[in-house]
This record gives sequence, C-alpha cells and structure tokens, in this order.
Amino acid sequence: MKLDKIKIDKRQSTPIPLQIFQVIKALLVDQQINYLEQLPSVEEVSSYFEVDMKDVKEAYSRLVSENLLHVEQEKYYANYVTFSSDYYIKPSKLYDIIIKLGLTPSIKTIKKRVTVLPFHLQIESSVKNDDTYIHLKRIYYGNDVPLALMDTYLPYKTFHNIEHLIVDEKPLYDIIFNEAGKLVSSGKRLMTVVNLAREDAKILNAARDTASYQVVSSTYDQHHHLIDISRSISTMNQYFEVDFNEDDIQKIAKNHFFYI
Repeated sequence: MKLDKIKIDKRQSTPIPLQIFQVIKALLVDQQINYLEQLPSVEEVSSYFEVDMKDVKEAYSRLVSENLLHVEQEKYYANYVTFSSDYYIKPSKLYDIIIKLGLTPSIKTIKKRVTVLPFHLQIESSVKNDDTYIHLKRIYYGNDVPLALMDTYLPYKTFHNIEHLIVDEKPLYDIIFNEAGKLVSSGKRLMTVVNLAREDAKILNAARDTASYQVVSSTYDQHHHLIDISRSISTMNQYFEVDFNEDDIQKIAKNHFFYI
C-alpha cells in the first residue's frame, strides 16, 4: 500500500491516531487495500507524516483489535474481506474464493487412506458405523500461505474407482463431476469457532489454541446420494460485510454450503 493513500490533517482537532485509523479503515472498506496486502510500517508512516510513532502504533493497534489488520513479526497485513451474498447462496469452490481474495491458490494433499468415519463427523442418520471412506487431508494455500485445512470423507463403495485421480492443484468436486458425473446439488453445513488443536496448528503454521473457523458439512448429488462428509478449519482472519435482501435470506435458509 502506498503512503500517499493516507490523508491526515494536523490542523484538525481530531487526534492523529484516530485520523490514521479512520483513513485506513475507509480504504479497507472501499477495497483499495487487498486482502493480506502489507501496510507501511509504523516507522514509515511516522517518518512520512512527521508524527509520533506512538500515534501510529495506537492507530494500528485499534485496527488489529477490530480484526481489520493482523500483525506478523511486526508487519501489518489487511484482514478485511467483502463477500457477496452469492458465497452463501450458491455453491462456491474454496479454490475460487481464494482467487477472489486476490491470491494465487494451490492445494496439497498430505494424507490419503481408507478408514471409517470419525464419531464426531457422523452427522447423518444414514451413515453406518462400519462403512468405509476414502479420507483426504488437503491444505489450501493463498500465495503459498496455508489458509485452510480440509478433511474429506468420500464413501469408498461409490468412489473407489476415482480414488487414484485425487491429485494436488485440482478442486475435488471438479474431479468428481468429470469422472463420476456427480454434481453437488444440496448440502448442509455447520460453522463454529473453535480453538486450533496442536496438530492443525502445526500444519497451518499457527499458534495452538488460536480461534479458528470450523465447518462440518455433508453434500449430496443430483440423485440425493451422499458425496462426502467433511470438516474444514481455517485461520483466515476475515471480516465479513454482506448485504442480504429478503429473497437472499430465504435461499440461504434452504441451501448454503461451500464447494471444496
């Protein structure tokens, strides 16, 4: 972000920290700063405007406290993301969502095995305890930064023939549609905030017990057959600002989930 985007006026009665806070927040809301874009350092802002570093730190600290920025190794990055309500109403690939954030997406599969469904994911009454599943653990990256971890369980009896086709860099449902003709047509998901477990934290390069978004979901094809049950967790510090009308809310209540 260029410093000349920030406008402050020392003649105003408004305190300098508040001016800096308000200007940067406005730039974020107007989407003039991209998601994860690095902001000028405290020292750079202080020198450019000839203001006290304490004033800049105060402004940045408030932006961090409101989750508009996050800080890593004393560098500040934008958190603000404006999502259209389409992301809630229509199936959206996580891969495509990362692109919409202005980042380059990539996927890495770190585990593939045949197993049973964990007890905490047995969310459907039709699921039998002794059914076997193909378990895929995949990391989704944006600009080579790990953003989300996905555990997906595909019914083995349905997908054993395409199991060998699951490769990095390809959204999973693209493979399922192209190879099996199954189109995700309905689903359910539950989003919760959880503390990041040690294993997940290590994979996502985050601190243990970091507050994170967890989504447990099930998806079905056009014939109402189960495609998968999944659990995803993300440390993406997103700030959502979404406008809904009455029709949108009705659609969301009926069907809302993310593609993987």
